[in-house]
Formats: sequence, C-alpha cells, structure tokens
Amino acid sequence: MTEEEFVLEIGRIKDRKSQVEFAVKFILESNHKTSMTKTMYTKGIVDEYNKLRVKNPLLIEIPENTINVYLNLLANSPESKINCPGRKQGYYYDAILEQIENKTTDNDEVLKIKDEEKKEKEKGNLIEKDMYPYLEQWLFEVENERVADISNRRGQGKWANPDLVGFKIDYFFQTPQVELTTIEAKILINDWEKWIFEAVAHTVFSNRSYFAFIHSDEHINKLPNELRHYAKKFGVGVLIVAVEPKDWVKIQKGEQFVLNEDNHRIVEYVPAPYNSPLLKFQKKFLESLGVNDQKDLLTFGKSLEK
Repeated sequence: MTEEEFVLEIGRIKDRKSQVEFAVKFILESNHKTSMTKTMYTKGIVDEYNKLRVKNPLLIEIPENTINVYLNLLANSPESKINCPGRKQGYYYDAILEQIENKTTDNDEVLKIKDEEKKEKEKGNLIEKDMYPYLEQWLFEVENERVADISNRRGQGKWANPDLVGFKIDYFFQTPQVELTTIEAKILINDWEKWIFEAVAHTVFSNRSYFAFIHSDEHINKLPNELRHYAKKFGVGVLIVAVEPKDWVKIQKGEQFVLNEDNHRIVEYVPAPYNSPLLKFQKKFLESLGVNDQKDLLTFGKSLEK
C-alpha cells in the first residue's frame, strides 16, 4: 500500500481504535517490523506517524496518548494482529497470525477422529496422546504421587472420562485421604467453549480439574478473554502446552510435528481452584478405575520412580 492509498483509506475509517490499528499496521509493515525479533516502540510509532502527517497534510491527527492506549489494547486482543513480545519490548505486526488465518486443515473434523484412525489417516501428525507423557510429568511436578492415562476408560458416562488423573495421598490417623487432579486434553483451542465443559463435568468427582491444549508460546496473550472468565466462573484450571510459533503453524495446518522434551513448556494459564466433591461421586469414580481399597490406591497407575 502506498502512502497516498493509506491516507485515503484511513480517512474512511470512523472509529478511533480502528484508525490506530490501521495506522500502526501500515507503519510496522512499512518498517518490516513483522516478528518478535524486529519490533518498534511506541515513541517510534508516534514519530513515524507524525512524519507521515508532515508529508501528507490531509492525514488525520491522532494524539500520542491515544496511540499509546490503543496499542496496549490491540496487543492483547485476539482479533488484532498487532502483538507485543513482552513489557517494554516494542510492537510488531504478526505475520504468524496471518499464516494461521489462512490455514487449510479442517481441525474440527480432525478432532472427531479416534486416535487410532487418526494415526492411519495422518501418518505422523500430532494426536492428543502425544501430549500425555508431558502432562503426566507436569502432574508429578505438582506433587501427585500416582499418575495414569485413563483416556480409554469409559465407565463414567459421556462427559465424565478425563484423559489423565493424578492422586495426592495423605493420611489421617492411618486412613488414606486422596486429592484427585484430572486433565482433559485437546490438540487445539478450536471449540474450546464446548471442550472446557468436559473439564467442568469432572469437578463432580475431581478436587482439581484442568482443560489443556497446545498453543503458541508467543501468542498466549492473544487467547480469548472469555477463556479465563469461563475457567474462573466454572472452577476449572487451564494448562497450555506452549510451543514455538513455527511449530504451532505446523500443528494448525496438520503438518508433521513431533512433541519432545525440548520444544515445549507447560504453562498453568489459570490455576485450578480446590473443589470438594461429594464423597459418593469420588468413590464411584475411583471404583470405575478399579480402585476399591488401599492396596489398589497405592499401586494404581505409575509413580515418579516407575
């Protein structure tokens, strides 16, 4: 876009936020600030805009404070491609988000396919079970003593079968007391409004319930604000398996990607609050796992050492 076209286009925009977004996009792209390693600070953006106004007297005036306020809002808006890698690190126009917007894979359809069928269909593409070893490790890191993949068990009905469970075991006068943590894992955030309620359903028997998914480490600030609100409103936690943006693009497009120890980190985006389920529901859940007595409890799943 030329400067002349920019001046004409911004003059047609009515609301201030959209004007700022359009102006900042033009400035960042013109200065090749399109990745987190190439950013521009607010003062630089304001100076560039003022230079444009000197060269183009018809260009609308936008006060510096207005640009400053809207920049921060845009950087944290899921709808905007203006991003900020962190406090006092400048802004850039996010080319990665444009790649994601143009993805061709129907992720919703992929998520409906069983893991076994998916492996045959996609030949090496990432599936939910690939996340489990690292989520299990996280469960151990938060001091669970027994951890298990229970994704293939279907004893609790449609919405009451977590993918992973962790047990914290303590004793009260030699009687074991169990704190259950469950995780419902999905590859992507697609349809999160539906998936998060699976985690909510698990609070019937779980002391702490999490919804987990993979997301770009660089774009956590772009997650929908409603996600945090839903989690807090309905009493569940959110875990993010955070990967590099280039890997996130591969996953979004359904390209081959292998999750390993070195290419991700687990972020507790929203901590799960402690919940006190009715004992009868917790007992029913444990029995569905084959945990009927203290011996079963102490040998269920695996420990950190095995």
